[in-house]
Amino acid sequence: MVLPVWLLDIDGVINAVTDDPDTRVWPRDQWVRTSAVSAHGLEWPLLAARPVLEFLRRVHDEGRAEIRWHSTWQSHAVNVGTALGLPSWPVAECPEFAESDAEIASPLVVVRHRWWKLPTAQRVIDDGRPLVWTDDDARHQLRRRDRAGWDAWALVVAPPVESGLTSRQLRRIDTWLAQRESW
Repeated sequence: MVLPVWLLDIDGVINAVTDDPDTRVWPRDQWVRTSAVSAHGLEWPLLAARPVLEFLRRVHDEGRAEIRWHSTWQSHAVNVGTALGLPSWPVAECPEFAESDAEIASPLVVVRHRWWKLPTAQRVIDDGRPLVWTDDDARHQLRRRDRAGWDAWALVVAPPVESGLTSRQLRRIDTWLAQRESW
C-alpha cells in the first residue's frame, strides 16, 4: 500500500471562519473555541468541530494517511495543532508561498497565474503518492486543467468556509482512504 498524503488547510477546513457555529452542520455542543498563539505573541481565535478533530486524530493514529499542514499559517500551523490537541504534523514544503508573498507585495504584478498551493499538491502526485487535499479555496482557485491526470490519485474537498469539514465530507474522505488501503 502506498500511504496517501493529506494536505490540510486550516481556515475554512478545521477552523470555521464565523462568530457563530453552524448548528446545522454540527450540534452546538460539538464545537470547541480556543486560540493559537504565534511566536510573536499574536493570538488567533479558533472554532473547530470535535468530530472533525477526532477524525483527523483517528486517521493519523491508524496510519491511514500522512497528514501535512498546507496553509497560509505556515510554521504557525503547529501552534494551531497544539491548541486543538492534534498530533504534531509537519508543514508541507512550499517554496511557492514565499514567492506568492513577493507577488502580492510587488506593485508590478497585476495577475497571479498559478495558485501557490498547487505545486505542492502536484509534487505529491508526481511522487506517486495518493493525495487528499482539503482546502476551502479549492473551489475558487483550482481549475480542472490543474488536476489533469489526477483522477484516481487525488481527492480534493472544498468545505464551506463558515463550517469547515462536514460529516458528509468526512465520510467521503473515509471511503476514499479505505479504497486506497487495498492498493
